[in-house]
Amino acid sequence: MLKTREYRRQQENQRRIELSRVLVISEKPNAAKRIAEALDDHSGSHEVKSGKASYYECKCRGDSLTVVYALGHLYELRQTERGWTYPRLDTEWAPKYEVERNAGNTKPVIELIRRLSVDADKFVVATDYDIEGSLIGYLIVKHVCGIDPSRAQRMAFSSLTKPELQRAYETLMPTLDFPMIKSGCVRHEVDWLYGINLTRALTLAIKNATGLFRIVSTGRVQGPTLAFVAERDQQINLFVPIPFWTLSTTAVLDGQQISLEYSKRRIETKTQADILVKSLLGRTGRVSSITSRTFSQNPPPPFNLSDLQAEAYRHFELRPSRTLQIAQGLYLDALITYPRTNSQKVPSALNIRQTLEDIGKMSKYIPLVGRLLQRKSLVPVQGEMEDPAHPAILPTGNLPTKKLAANEEKVYDLVVRRFLALFGEPAVKQVVRADIRCDGHLFYLRSLGVLEAGWTSFYGPYAITNEKAMPPLSEGDLIDLTSVHADEKYTPPPARFNPSSLLKLLEKENLGTKSTRAGIIDSINSRGYTLGGRFELSALGYAAFETLQLHVPDMLSADMTRRLELKMEEIQQGVGQRESVLSDAKTELAKLLQDFKSQEEDIGQALAKGLRRYWREEQEIGPCPSCADGTLVVVYSPKTRKRFVGCSNYKRGTCNVTFPLPQKGKLMPLDRICPHCGHRMIKIQSGKRAWETCLNWTKCPGRQQDLELLEKRRTDRETKDQSYGGDEL
Repeated sequence: MLKTREYRRQQENQRRIELSRVLVISEKPNAAKRIAEALDDHSGSHEVKSGKASYYECKCRGDSLTVVYALGHLYELRQTERGWTYPRLDTEWAPKYEVERNAGNTKPVIELIRRLSVDADKFVVATDYDIEGSLIGYLIVKHVCGIDPSRAQRMAFSSLTKPELQRAYETLMPTLDFPMIKSGCVRHEVDWLYGINLTRALTLAIKNATGLFRIVSTGRVQGPTLAFVAERDQQINLFVPIPFWTLSTTAVLDGQQISLEYSKRRIETKTQADILVKSLLGRTGRVSSITSRTFSQNPPPPFNLSDLQAEAYRHFELRPSRTLQIAQGLYLDALITYPRTNSQKVPSALNIRQTLEDIGKMSKYIPLVGRLLQRKSLVPVQGEMEDPAHPAILPTGNLPTKKLAANEEKVYDLVVRRFLALFGEPAVKQVVRADIRCDGHLFYLRSLGVLEAGWTSFYGPYAITNEKAMPPLSEGDLIDLTSVHADEKYTPPPARFNPSSLLKLLEKENLGTKSTRAGIIDSINSRGYTLGGRFELSALGYAAFETLQLHVPDMLSADMTRRLELKMEEIQQGVGQRESVLSDAKTELAKLLQDFKSQEEDIGQALAKGLRRYWREEQEIGPCPSCADGTLVVVYSPKTRKRFVGCSNYKRGTCNVTFPLPQKGKLMPLDRICPHCGHRMIKIQSGKRAWETCLNWTKCPGRQQDLELLEKRRTDRETKDQSYGGDEL
């Protein structure tokens, strides 16, 4: 018996010598599963449950691999000193569950990785190959595994396809990407320092000056972004429209009505316009010349993240943050390459023909792919922008294994068609212009036609051609002007920002990163600085901008933020020093906070006024439909704490109109009336979901669907609550 045990022990030791135990650290559960499946030599990868966490095991090239996953960041920064005050300039990394209340799910993951790391001989970081992913992996290796990070190796990949993951493991980087890690580390530290200290400064200024407590947040990039929106808002509000007139002219040619453009786009006075109408109405014009111009239009470059976000907003009205979220999901499903990229390049190593053949297995793309595969040579259009870590956003060729949600399908189709369009010929278009002269006045008739569709046939519905046909015309044809009108118009104000245009501005100004800009834009709205989904400043937004601009303009300075961005980019390039950048940032911040402190009373009073106006904006719905002078406001019952809408004249005893409200979600009044019952429309925003209804939603004949939806949500919530109660018992 003893000999048998000794033999088994020797065998086990021998196996341990032969098999290196490799701990592979991925970023998400989906990624861990795909990595294990891709690297396993014998299709024997499997998940191992361990309490509330899990990991994957597989065998690869004689090694025993344990693939664990993070849940994004497992460690966050926190202050080393106690107290909710400012300045706080010293920080430390701590487990996320100790820093954030709702991060309890990270604790079992951290404990599992720590336990599995004890027996590991080798450590491989396989998180996303970017600043955030590199920092996530580094912090796990250092704080959870407890080893010298220089011992760890790095997998670098741009998609979660099997060939790409196998290539990445076969060509492991010998060390972690420390310049990227240092850049990510200092970026988190600087953002924490500015965000925490400036937010506390604003919040405590209001509290110390008035006793009101409301967290008013800002940050290193959020401040300049608010300034951009505020300056545009001021331009719009101060804009004085100038009237002008245009001629609207209809003519008849061979019994067909056509619209003509007058050569002068703007007529300065109504008198001039009226004279023109009288002199031209009923006259006959003559086609004096017909000219044409042919031009070609090349395919657009491959998608980088900002281009994809702009195109998704243009076609689907998806906010940039939502597009990034969808693209990240498609990446984790191995359907597209890594989305957080600046690149507009297709890598030379890509097997284009194989990728097209794989895409062609989907029925909707068969005709398009078939045309491309007939060619001997397949050379894609390349853009100018590059990214050292990743190529452009491209389809991997993997087929969806499940039905995609509606918005996922839209974004995926957009990426696939953009890829196909890269191999298309230039589109050839023709512009034709006919000049019509009438009593010394010149009119135009223009058309735009597509002679050769080229790449637009692959891009499909996303290629906007704006075709306009030209009626049959010849020089010398006579055209009767049957209708001439003078239309009064006004010069338009500057356009308000939308999520896409604001994103482009932040990119142009080099503020934030490709990964953070969308979230910064959302924060401007979610923190009450703008109204609803529009980039129109609220009372709080105006108060914050005007107060900070007057007292501490550096909090809104794009130049200061841009200088910091450049320094952090230098660290990533291996030129700058983290300690120097962090020290300079602390010095600038301390000076700014000292300046703020000396004016805290004035700043607090000004912000409090804006905050009170903002609260009124949030509470007021509109005029009361029952009495003549009342205002509908959101009221909270002191007994039940439930909210409802009532008339402001209720306390006077002159009006008792009330409307029930859904009890959860942010309420926003809309500038529309319900077509069914005539009451004011409202929008309820709950998390990422939003729905519109009217104040009369419980009785409105056209709102039965809202009641059914609310009932379903209530039932689902009760079922969920009951299941939780059963678990506790």
